[in-house]
Amino acid sequence: MNPYRCIFQMGIEKSLEYRVNVLLTMAGSVFPVVLQTFMWTYLYGHADAAASTGYSYSQIMIYTLLATLVSQLVSTGFAWQINDDIRQGGLNKYLVRPVHYGGCQFCSFLGEKIPQFLLLLVAAVAVIVFSMAVFGLTLSAARVFLFVISLLFALALNFFLFYSIALISFWLTDVNQFFGTVGIVLVVISGGILPLDIFGEKAVFLTRLLPFGYTTQFPVNIINGRYSMCMVGTGLLCQIFWIVSFAFLGELLWKKGLRHYIAVGG
Repeated sequence: MNPYRCIFQMGIEKSLEYRVNVLLTMAGSVFPVVLQTFMWTYLYGHADAAASTGYSYSQIMIYTLLATLVSQLVSTGFAWQINDDIRQGGLNKYLVRPVHYGGCQFCSFLGEKIPQFLLLLVAAVAVIVFSMAVFGLTLSAARVFLFVISLLFALALNFFLFYSIALISFWLTDVNQFFGTVGIVLVVISGGILPLDIFGEKAVFLTRLLPFGYTTQFPVNIINGRYSMCMVGTGLLCQIFWIVSFAFLGELLWKKGLRHYIAVGG
């Protein structure tokens, strides 16, 4: 059998095996949503928050609900495994086989995300239906289709972004704490907690220039109706550009990192 297909299937099995962990992770994200709901309700009820943020109350609530789901979907956890493989010699078994380590990680990542993707799509549909009924959200089939496409691109972009970061392990002894810090920072600057464009024109410019917002804020605002179809098309092209860029960077770091690899242990 194709080794990459086997690794993909093993990723699906791993995700299904630890399904309770997935459900608990999703349940844990409910608490921040509740806090943000109270916060935004208070701010919009006691001040002209819409004028300062650029979001109506319905838009900010839809963003809060969907950003949590998207952030959970595109999240990664393989950086620690890559660090352990490099530090403890687990990389050896990949180097002696006719497979590419990055390809194996990508197939495993996709396999683990398939059940989560289907589950979160169901949750996203529920949130969208709720938003249409309560907040007056209007949708078109084109926006829903583009939202799903942008989610797939966001998955690929976040993988190659974290894969490139994880390969720093070739030059550092132990970067587990570093990964935790980077993960938190990237959730914030990707718009996983707050929409970054509420901080003004400079924030809007940086969000569109840098790759991070294209993993969370961009897909959510497609559904939210914040972007015109022209802006959506431009954003999808930017996602593709950053995917290719980080894939190239990851391959470059991989080749250079192998020159530093000692292959001890394993």
